[in-house]
Amino acid sequence: VRFRTVGDMTCTAAVSSHAVDIDVIIEEILSAEISERGARIDDKRSEAAMEKRKQQGYF
Repeated sequence: VRFRTVGDMTCTAAVSSHAVDIDVIIEEILSAEISERGARIDDKRSEAAMEKRKQQGYF
């Protein structure tokens, strides 16, 4: 597996991947059927989760 963005499991879900080099990773991203934001766990916790993390200094 790999993560689509810098972060960890609390903000971005893992994506199944068999990529062995950067070219294959790029191909996977270009052909992805789910957006980066579509896999964010924060967005599923609550509508205000990202804003709350900003207030806590996470960003």
